[in-house]
Amino acid sequence: MTPRKRIQLHFDVATEIQAAELSAAWEEIVSGKRTRISTAAEDTHEIMERARTSLQTIVKAIEEHPGTGQTRRLVRFLAGVYNGHEFPFDLTDLRTLDIKLANACIDYLNYDRLAKAEVHTHLPDGGRQMEWFIAQHRLRPRLHLSSNDDHEQRLYALAERLGREPDELLKQSLEYLLGDYEAKHFGGLLATLPSPAGDRPLVHARILSESVPRPLCGASDGPWSARLFEFSRLTCHECQSLVLNPEDRPA
Repeated sequence: MTPRKRIQLHFDVATEIQAAELSAAWEEIVSGKRTRISTAAEDTHEIMERARTSLQTIVKAIEEHPGTGQTRRLVRFLAGVYNGHEFPFDLTDLRTLDIKLANACIDYLNYDRLAKAEVHTHLPDGGRQMEWFIAQHRLRPRLHLSSNDDHEQRLYALAERLGREPDELLKQSLEYLLGDYEAKHFGGLLATLPSPAGDRPLVHARILSESVPRPLCGASDGPWSARLFEFSRLTCHECQSLVLNPEDRPA
């Protein structure tokens, strides 16, 4: 009989505890019993199976209940897993989900930490479906302050000197900025005749570059008197919506 080949392995460990752990692991391997290695593999397989089922549950809820707040939170969750730098997800939003959906998100998050594959690779239509979810629910990437110009540090330093909250200063600055640029692009229109119902005429928005002054919403209750644009003074809700979502404006 051919003698069994023997291979010697030598390990250098730092402590007696590590040596004992290594010896115990080896005893499990040569004995043929269920080992910590196989246990870890089985646990990983179980996590992956739960994640696959959970993702199906999440996608089904999104597709069957469009337009709901719960669906938007689910899309935000997937977007956060997909690209958390651009679409951060607030974990407290899980509290507002149904228990089944909240558990599905947690199960998928448990799988995602293994870094096996990106979430979009598990969707039926891959990255295109993920981008469609984001676009359909109008999720916008997080705004980033410039690190090259030390915007964040300068903002906090100024707020400390003024004794004000950084968030307050940022909102005030954005209001100035938005008002300035919006006034260069939009104007206001007010109908000169009262409505048949006796309500006060609505204040509409219009595009200044258009040769014919007309409301964004297409209203026809003119003639019109022009006024300066100020978003907070728009009383036409449809015009407000079109200012915020220009892609909805009819061609």
